[in-house]
Amino acid sequence: MNLNNNNNSRKREQTRQALIKSTYEQVLSRGGEKITIQDITEAAEVGLGTFYNYFETKQLAFEAVLQDIHDQFSDALNVIRQPLKDPATSFAVTLQYCLTQAEDNRDWHALIEFCGIRDQRQLYQNADQLLHDLQRGAKGGRFKVDDPILTHSLIMGMLRHVSLEIRKGNLARSAISETTRHILRMLGLPDQVAKALTQMPMPPVPVPRRIETSLTILATA
Repeated sequence: MNLNNNNNSRKREQTRQALIKSTYEQVLSRGGEKITIQDITEAAEVGLGTFYNYFETKQLAFEAVLQDIHDQFSDALNVIRQPLKDPATSFAVTLQYCLTQAEDNRDWHALIEFCGIRDQRQLYQNADQLLHDLQRGAKGGRFKVDDPILTHSLIMGMLRHVSLEIRKGNLARSAISETTRHILRMLGLPDQVAKALTQMPMPPVPVPRRIETSLTILATA
C-alpha cells in the first residue's frame, strides 16, 4: 500500500512539474494573455481535465512557475551561505546575491512581464532567515543592533526599494555594493570592514536545477 502511495505521489509530482514547465515555455513563447489552458496541457502531453487536478485557473499556474523560480533562488542562496561561518560575511554575501538577482535573473523578469503581473514582486531572502541573521550577528558581537525587529523592517524596506529601482533600470549596478556597504555600516561595522566585505568575490552560484527555456533565443530574436 505504501509503495503504491509513493508511486502515485511521484507520478502526481511529475505531472505537476510537466504542467509548470509547459506553462513557463508557453508564456515565454507567446505571452500569458495569448495562451490557453489547452495550449499548456497539449505541450505537457496530458489531458485538458488533468490541468484542473492541479490548478483551478491559468493564473494559479503562473503563480506556480514564479514559486518554482523563487524556490530555485532560495536553494542557490542556501548553498552559497552554507560554508560561511562569520555572520557579517554571510550577511554581506546574502545581500549582494539578492540584489544581483534583482537585476540578473532573467527567468523571473520574463515571467513577471509575459504573465502580465503588475505587482512589485521581487526575489528576496526569507524574512525569518534575515531576522535570524541579524540576531546571530548581534549575539556574536559582530552587529550593534538595539532593536532587531525595527532593523529588520528597515533593511527589508531598503531591499524592496533598491531591488525595484535596479529592475527598472533607475540605479546603476554599483548600487548593489553601495547598498550592502551602507547596511553593514548601519549594523555597526567600520566603513573599512564594510567596504572589504562588499569587495569579496561572490561564491560560485549553483546551476539552476530546471526550467530549460528559450530565453536565449528570445533575447536574440
